[in-house]
Amino acid sequence: MEYRAKLWAKSYQGSKFSNGTLAKFEFTHRNGAGMQAFAMNTRKDFFKDPRVRQAMGLALDYEWMNRQIFYNQYKRLDSYFSNSLLGASFEPNSIPEGEEYKLLKSLDQQYPGEIPEAVFGPMPSPVSTSEPNSLRKNLLKARDLLEQAGWTYRDGALRNSSGQAFEFEMLEDSPFLLRILSAYIRKLEKLGIKANVRTTDNALYKKRLDEHDFDMTTVRYQDTQSPGNELWDRFGRLAADEKASDNHLGVRLRSVDALISRITKAEKREDLYLATRALDRILIHSYYVVPHWYSPTHRVAYKTVLGFAQPPAYYRAEDWIIGNWWRKSAAEINLPAKE
Repeated sequence: MEYRAKLWAKSYQGSKFSNGTLAKFEFTHRNGAGMQAFAMNTRKDFFKDPRVRQAMGLALDYEWMNRQIFYNQYKRLDSYFSNSLLGASFEPNSIPEGEEYKLLKSLDQQYPGEIPEAVFGPMPSPVSTSEPNSLRKNLLKARDLLEQAGWTYRDGALRNSSGQAFEFEMLEDSPFLLRILSAYIRKLEKLGIKANVRTTDNALYKKRLDEHDFDMTTVRYQDTQSPGNELWDRFGRLAADEKASDNHLGVRLRSVDALISRITKAEKREDLYLATRALDRILIHSYYVVPHWYSPTHRVAYKTVLGFAQPPAYYRAEDWIIGNWWRKSAAEINLPAKE
């Protein structure tokens, strides 16, 4: 198994790969990818307005990163339950229909002003710079959103009506993402936004996250096929004011609490899908994060004398290989290739 895109692209080569003794292959899977992202702390004045948060996402040029850094091996996360039937992106541009639509409308009536109108439209595709889009078009849209939120460029910086410059800190606990952050920061600078990266040791990093003392950081929400009580700590209103909670985003929506309650009480898979997809739509359209990327395949290099069956939808590659692969017999090795 290989987890590093650079090694997979450059290191698995040589005479044994050329003569067919060894092979490399990418096996697809449907394991949930969860959500990894640059997370904005909505407790901070900079990130209270969803238009500002949306603009922050428009400044990330993922396609450039995938070409130049990831060797085109990753796919953009498009949901808090990416690569899973739990998410509202289970099919491209899905819209809420039937019981899901009724549920969202009911929540909109119960908690007016909480659910963005766009929730009732198509689930958005990830921000892209591929044609017919472009980085320039995205930055122009971001500039317009920032102006609507009261931020305009003057005197060499993006400023609000009080003259305060848009400058924030990006907190990290390792230098792992520095290449990616450097590229992202250069795009933010085009909007007049200054981001200062600070890497710190794990102890101080955890202390600051526990106290929700940060502007932006990287979060990773683990994938699962059966979400439950962990969502209270991650997105619940009470957790937003609790130290050491996972609600780093500062989500304080009663509609989200209502959906988490439905998720934890769901007795049928269909009821679970209904509630998680509705929750996904609200969170995505609230623009709390700038989503990262994931690998939709398991990268495996192997001896070609080994045989294997079609993989299942959900699996860990190591366990599947150890439990299900076999060494081919001489007859199998000499079989003619299938058309």
